Amino acid sequence: MVLRLEALDWAEEAPGVRAKRSEDAGASWALVEYGAGAGRPEFCDVAHVGYVLDGEITYDFSDGRESIVARAGEGFTLPPGAPHRGTNNGAAPAVLLVFDEPYLGG
Repeated sequence: MVLRLEALDWAEEAPGVRAKRSEDAGASWALVEYGAGAGRPEFCDVAHVGYVLDGEITYDFSDGRESIVARAGEGFTLPPGAPHRGTNNGAAPAVLLVFDEPYLGG
């Protein structure tokens, strides 16, 4: 199977945050774009792994653990039981490829 993310429509998920999402054969894929200075207002409790294609993303955690910063060319893991929210503190868009918890076997 080949997933053509470019064929999917963008959906706004928060001000300045949009995504193309697909679920197929148990895999949950998302191409997510955070505009410059954009971030999610709410914490997410779904585990993710991802890869930053462009820009930089910062994830803060509700339990006060140290934030993580992932830059273009870097992967990241947001583990189960660690509510988090992403923010692009940069001046350019951040683009991520993200896989959600169902794909991880959660």
